Amino acid sequence: MEQVKKVLIVGSKGMAGHAIYFYLKENTTYKVVDVARDSSFFTPKHEADISNVQVLEEILLKEKPDFVINCVGLLNQEAESNPDKAILLNSYLPHFIARKGALIGYKFIHISTDCVFSGSTGAYVETSFKDGKGYYAQSKALGEVTYGNNITLRTSIIGPELKANGIGLFNWFMNQTGEVNGYMQAYWTGVTTLELAKAITKLLEQEDITGLHHLVNSEKINKFDLITLFKKVFNKKDINISKYSAYTVDKSLIRTNHSFQYTVPDYEAMIIQMKEWIQNHPHLYKYKF
Repeated sequence: MEQVKKVLIVGSKGMAGHAIYFYLKENTTYKVVDVARDSSFFTPKHEADISNVQVLEEILLKEKPDFVINCVGLLNQEAESNPDKAILLNSYLPHFIARKGALIGYKFIHISTDCVFSGSTGAYVETSFKDGKGYYAQSKALGEVTYGNNITLRTSIIGPELKANGIGLFNWFMNQTGEVNGYMQAYWTGVTTLELAKAITKLLEQEDITGLHHLVNSEKINKFDLITLFKKVFNKKDINISKYSAYTVDKSLIRTNHSFQYTVPDYEAMIIQMKEWIQNHPHLYKYKF
């Protein structure tokens, strides 16, 4: 009888981490264990501050997982305000986990961001020069793990959050009423956190895949059209979206490495599936629609 493989999720309470955690537990036969910094919302297998890498190393040695998925990251303004923590969590930690993986024998999956690019040109491919500015962009760029038996998925995510005050686009939108701006010249490619979880599930089955992969459908959408899809799918009638063109940025990604055989759906399909996920998990989310 084949032994059940173990997946360790580092950072299971964040926007990406909790979606991956629950999707794997509900839809696969893997033994899923996790690390989180507290017991809010649900109790993790390991409650730990992984900025203390010795504690994380002890967990890795104890669990001896087959796969480790890193969902930890210090975001945006917090990274700019705490460059030391940004470098530790966004840059050093992924390479630490990768190095331990070479010794313990697990496959490592790391999640990176379109923010490694400045957004001045758009249509960035896997080999494009990482010209993002600031501690967040540069610490995430340095943290990409593209060697050995490791994978970095570079993408951008939207999705529900456990925290009512989460800073993601979807959480922001669902908490708005009245007039909001929709950015006509801000272009994006990415996935829902549910789609990220589905892609990672497929990635766990394709054990020969390594290196850097863009997880996108390569069709860019502007933020006006994206939040208009939120409004449509979630039937949010208490909001009016105005076209706003005074800001220009294009962080769109193009996928040229197709060794990972996975097709990302169109945006409306992903957002419809995200709505179904939220409806099926009322114990996790408090959105009203």
